[in-house]
Amino acid sequence: MLPGLHPNQLYFMLVSFGLFLEQKCFVVFLCSLAAANVLFNYLPSLFLSLPEIGTIINVLPGHRMVIKGNGMAALMVSLAAAVTTFLVIFLLLPVLVLTIPEIHKTTRPFVHFILLGLMVFMVFIEKDNKKRLFAALMFGLSGIWGILTLNSKLIDSSKSLMPALTGLFGLPGLIMSTSTKIPKQDSDKASIFIGAKPVILGLLAGVLSGILPGAGESQAGLAVMAFQKLKDEEVVGSLAAINAANMFLSMLMLATTGKVRSGLTEALSPTDFKEFLLLGCGSVLFSAGISAIICFLLGKRVIKLLESIDYKKLSYVISLSLALMVVFISGLVGLFILLVSTCIGMLPLLLHVKRTCNMGFFMVPVVLYYIGWMELFISIS
Repeated sequence: MLPGLHPNQLYFMLVSFGLFLEQKCFVVFLCSLAAANVLFNYLPSLFLSLPEIGTIINVLPGHRMVIKGNGMAALMVSLAAAVTTFLVIFLLLPVLVLTIPEIHKTTRPFVHFILLGLMVFMVFIEKDNKKRLFAALMFGLSGIWGILTLNSKLIDSSKSLMPALTGLFGLPGLIMSTSTKIPKQDSDKASIFIGAKPVILGLLAGVLSGILPGAGESQAGLAVMAFQKLKDEEVVGSLAAINAANMFLSMLMLATTGKVRSGLTEALSPTDFKEFLLLGCGSVLFSAGISAIICFLLGKRVIKLLESIDYKKLSYVISLSLALMVVFISGLVGLFILLVSTCIGMLPLLLHVKRTCNMGFFMVPVVLYYIGWMELFISIS
């Protein structure tokens, strides 16, 4: 619920304060945290324009539904799709445990080519050559910033992620927002029914984002929207399924191959394989079910509250809170990263290109790493 606070940051805060749990309890805690975070993210990403990295693309179709007064329907579709995806993955566990290592083994030599192809695809889906040029420049700029930030000697990379992502994808939407109030939302149109199509598309795209390093849910979401004609509700459902699949599959990726895909899975890396399957998967399902119920009930209250307050003033309060949170977690260096990242994050809005071009922050360093050029770029910088 706190914009900009990711499970990675929460984990490192707990460790820094010396709060350790027994290993089995730790597995349950982290897996429950990850599942709950996927679901509760939809409140800020839909209604406050403050997405986490996994819900960046949700701002587009989700906000269209909010503007039409269908915000509660968007929330319900997201929750239903995410929970359904968790259940489907759980049922497919035997197949996934056998196939994920093979998929990883097959794709690993070609990761940089796949990511380069994905970046080229994201550039060429822009409407004209001028916007394609701007998109390519944004990939390059955010990529250079990613190299400098994630390899800085001034700050640990785990503490630089929050200010970087908050600036690239969170604050620009708040700063440039012109709304004073969200439209009145119609709760009667909310339904938990979703078709099979969003879940299947989301699951397939989630496999891609869960296995490929540097490719996140936003890129998978763009691929879904580019190749399929979907209604807003179906897009929102597919994206929610991608978020859920990516989180669950990144854990299975760790369990089956030992490869870390996120800071949270890095914390789980010492866990025994069987212990993870029993404790981790059960915790994910239980936490997702409880979180969906709480998020639905809380969503109604959040919508009523937002309908009655000045959205612009709320944006200022949240922006200040984020800046203070960055200083608390990452210090003055983090505040500098936040300011630079916010400037970069505002460029796609000013140039009218997709904000996912700033995912070059992750993708460019990963491509350079797999090519073997990262050390060269670090030495130059």
